[in-house]
Amino acid sequence: MGEVSLAAVKVEELLKEVRIDYTKTKTVEGAVASVRDILLALDTVEVSSSVAARFVKDLGVPDDKCGFKFQKPDSVKVIGSFVTQTVTKPLQNVDLAVRIPKACFHEKDFLNYRYHAKRLLYLAAIERELSKRGSYEKIEWTSLNEDATKPILIVYPAVDDSRVATNFLLRLIPTISTEHFDGTKFGVERNNVRDAKSRDGLALPTPHYSSSIVEDMLIQEHSVWLQSHLSKSPTLRDAISLAKVWLRQRSVDGYRDGLNGFLMSALIVHLSTPAGKLRISEHMSALQMFRVTLDAIGTMDILGRGLVMQRSEGNSVSTDLKQMKSSFEVVMVDPSGRLNLTHRLTKSALAELKDDALRTLEAMKGVKDGGFDAVFMTRVGFAAKFDYHIRFEVPSGTSKPPLCLDMECWRVFERKVEAILRKALSERALLVRVLQRTLPSGWNPSVGLGCVEKVPLLAGILLSNHDVALRMADVGPGADDKDEAKKFRSFWGERSELRRFKDGKICETAVWECEPTERHLIIERIVHHVCGRHLALSPSDVKVVAGQLDFAVTVRGKDQSAVMPKILEVLETLSKRLRSMENLPLHVVSVQPLSAEFRHSAVYYPQPHPLASEVVVSNLLPKVLGCCLDPLEIVIQLEGSGRWPDDPVAIQKTKLAFCLNIADSMQLKWGVYCVASEDAVDILMDGFAFRLSILYEKDRTLINKERLASSLATGSGLPVKIGSAVLNSQPISLKGDRLLRSMHASILLGLHGLYPAFSPTVRLAKRWLASHLFSGVLADEAVELLVAHLFVNPSPYVPPSSRVTGLLRFLRLLESHDWLLAPLIVDVNASITPNDENIIMSQFDKLNRHSSSVCEGPAMYIATAYDLSSETWTRDSPNVKGLKRLVAYAKSSSALLSSMIMCHESSAKWQTLFRTPLDCYDAIAFLHERSLPHPSRLLFPAHVDMPYVVSKKVPDDILALIPPPVMKAGPIAARNHLLIGFDPVEEFVKELKGRLGDSCSIYYDHLASDVVGLSWTAGSNAKRKREQKVENAVDVDDIVRHINEAGDGLVKSIHLSDRVRKVGLPDVSKQVEKMKGVEKFSTKRKKGSKKGR
Repeated sequence: MGEVSLAAVKVEELLKEVRIDYTKTKTVEGAVASVRDILLALDTVEVSSSVAARFVKDLGVPDDKCGFKFQKPDSVKVIGSFVTQTVTKPLQNVDLAVRIPKACFHEKDFLNYRYHAKRLLYLAAIERELSKRGSYEKIEWTSLNEDATKPILIVYPAVDDSRVATNFLLRLIPTISTEHFDGTKFGVERNNVRDAKSRDGLALPTPHYSSSIVEDMLIQEHSVWLQSHLSKSPTLRDAISLAKVWLRQRSVDGYRDGLNGFLMSALIVHLSTPAGKLRISEHMSALQMFRVTLDAIGTMDILGRGLVMQRSEGNSVSTDLKQMKSSFEVVMVDPSGRLNLTHRLTKSALAELKDDALRTLEAMKGVKDGGFDAVFMTRVGFAAKFDYHIRFEVPSGTSKPPLCLDMECWRVFERKVEAILRKALSERALLVRVLQRTLPSGWNPSVGLGCVEKVPLLAGILLSNHDVALRMADVGPGADDKDEAKKFRSFWGERSELRRFKDGKICETAVWECEPTERHLIIERIVHHVCGRHLALSPSDVKVVAGQLDFAVTVRGKDQSAVMPKILEVLETLSKRLRSMENLPLHVVSVQPLSAEFRHSAVYYPQPHPLASEVVVSNLLPKVLGCCLDPLEIVIQLEGSGRWPDDPVAIQKTKLAFCLNIADSMQLKWGVYCVASEDAVDILMDGFAFRLSILYEKDRTLINKERLASSLATGSGLPVKIGSAVLNSQPISLKGDRLLRSMHASILLGLHGLYPAFSPTVRLAKRWLASHLFSGVLADEAVELLVAHLFVNPSPYVPPSSRVTGLLRFLRLLESHDWLLAPLIVDVNASITPNDENIIMSQFDKLNRHSSSVCEGPAMYIATAYDLSSETWTRDSPNVKGLKRLVAYAKSSSALLSSMIMCHESSAKWQTLFRTPLDCYDAIAFLHERSLPHPSRLLFPAHVDMPYVVSKKVPDDILALIPPPVMKAGPIAARNHLLIGFDPVEEFVKELKGRLGDSCSIYYDHLASDVVGLSWTAGSNAKRKREQKVENAVDVDDIVRHINEAGDGLVKSIHLSDRVRKVGLPDVSKQVEKMKGVEKFSTKRKKGSKKGR
């Protein structure tokens, strides 16, 4: 299926989902008729300001100017998307234009918000009568186009006589005719709010105020105009529906200064008229029309340049476009020539809209389905769109009535905040977006308008180039430019200082010096400074989402990644020494790093250890030293030779000989302490432990021969791409393959330089997974590929520039990708060809993935240039059950993180993102903190409200520390006590899996946790059996015994859930007490971890 046809099919299916069947709207039409009959039968009554005294007072309207005699509406007509047949699910509204009689107004009521006060009072009278006479589910207040000064009513129809309900809501919108007031009074240069004056006392124009009244005059005309263009063009209506779906997915239409459905409809219609240069043709498809509209917004900047719509016949009103542009930030003049339809739009809202349009157009290019999922199916909310999020808690009582002049007082504050942020961040930010506030949910007129001012103000910042965005100095004018220097000092205050630069220039400079690991906090410090200086807001009033999650990747408040320059320096020295060795049979030609630390994606980093150096001075050693070292893995490649053996065992022995030779050479020539084994040699140098192994090209050849033979025998092989060759695989794990690991490392190494947020995002993602005990479910390399996908294929976003946003998008990727129906292709270097994509899809389609519980091949299919079949990192794990659990956790955490970004919760609330529930496990093993290799990395001590069945005493020794007697024996003895690369939790889980097999799923945290969770697997039917009390249920006593034996010296206590205990199992604790003769686990692991020459 071709690109266009595939996109067309998906779009047509989407339209079927969002269209309304207008032949089945009898229920809502009955509700409309009921409301109309009630309104047209209303009696004449006197109305005073007491109906909504607070609202009227906030508008600054005297009570004696508000009273009027209420009369029934002149008309009640359906307008808007229902009559133009462009209602788009899930929002189903029917707009009713309720025309207020002219007799309700005085000829001067267009002044000083008197019209707005009477408009509200008229609507309040209607609300009171509807509540008395009608039978409706409920009636609520909201605002028209999020304008707080123009409330409207929403009526929720009840079920009809046939007991049929409707999803439609009725919106009652007060309107007036063009005859109500003199049209010449509403020019953009006129002043209609007498209190709107300059400092000199001169009357200021009130174009926004005037436009809000003219809008009510022309709203019915606009509906008729749209209907006349759309009634004969179903395709144009479909294009509007697509545009509305897009607007909602981009969260653009939910704000006062955003582009709503009506404005988008008007723009699309304009592009189909001569005034719009007929850019949209009737021969186009709906998708083509939509694309043309986005091109006009994004590429052509049609709204930024300003536009005047096709005039209606007989219209002689002239429009001064230049004057319109001087009065409004965005201009789109309606067909009457009297109203700027976009009078509420701001430049920042337009900039956001243009950016979204351009990103969408980019997503639609070069993709088989036109980027359908990214364009129409992906929700781009405020939390995930911006890099930094700011919440302003504005002190109450900052404004006094009248709250409204040309704009409401809070609008003035919002614009001031935006201007200050834009000036302070300047080149650092691509976009500064302050979301305009509106009436809170559940509002009613008795509350007034002051509540809007109390609503927290949200702002989003989209960063530019990282080097510019997080620079540590803002360089201002030179010292000789006194006027500009004075302005600079006035803005930055005490942060400004004179500095001399390398080129000899002396300039005013605002300095934000900090540690390299704290550069992501620079934006927060800038915002706090300028808001405190220019808005008198304290840091507690201005909350910036920047470093709230730093606690998850720091140890005792320190980010260990600061050690990376030192590690790279030592690696460079080691590489030179290895390449300079002359006594090896084959010279070392390359040294390649393998560990995640070298690609800046490790959660924690090894710190320099005094015993891991060439020279150890005993009198300089601290009294307390850790004994667990995390090795940094590297591989070396030797020069080519035809004398290598072909037998795998012989190859391994040859490698061992090389390792011994390297260890001897390093120790003799440079005094470096080395420990050799059959697989590798550990080199202790300058405080770090490097684990060196040898990469031999024939390893790959031999593996391929075995895999090919297995594939031919079983017929179950899948292709794996290595270089240009595609080879079959056998059912063996490739995670330990050094060549694949080397290829993975080299591919991802460059991402840290291109996207500085990549590293902290990976670290947080890994920490989140481990915190929720998914260490054995998803490999670290798979996590890195998932995060890499966010940066190299960020559509519909731009690559994230902050760690919090990066983590949120990672969680949403886990949650939203349809793992059962689509592979995830991660093309970091744009090296996957169309033929490779065909291979990926062909192999994916061959897998039996049509069942939600059974899946042939990897449940999480991640294809890369070096692994087209997802055989390396996800072939065995996660399985379908583990993936479902992972997706469920990601969905919950994504919602929680989005909420915290918007609400800016306390630090304790942020920690809940990394706290995992334990009541979902059948059995839980708590571990002794003294037996963990790195107890300082433990985020939170685990806690569970389950009685224990086994409790073990605290071990005498602390695994993480070298015992004092050993320290007293001297540095040699202490160094011999070091445990390199030993993780008792990993060993415990490994042994437990060997004992329990497939009867249990084991969940743990390999980074730092004091708990291991066990859940009976679905395959053993354990849950069903124990609930039914079947005789063949899982032997829980046996499982507890295995946990106790395997974890002796490590396990502190074992707990069983209530679900397990209710089955009436024997008293397992008594059986456990009888266990004798189990060798101490702590002693066994210490002995087993030692490596001898």
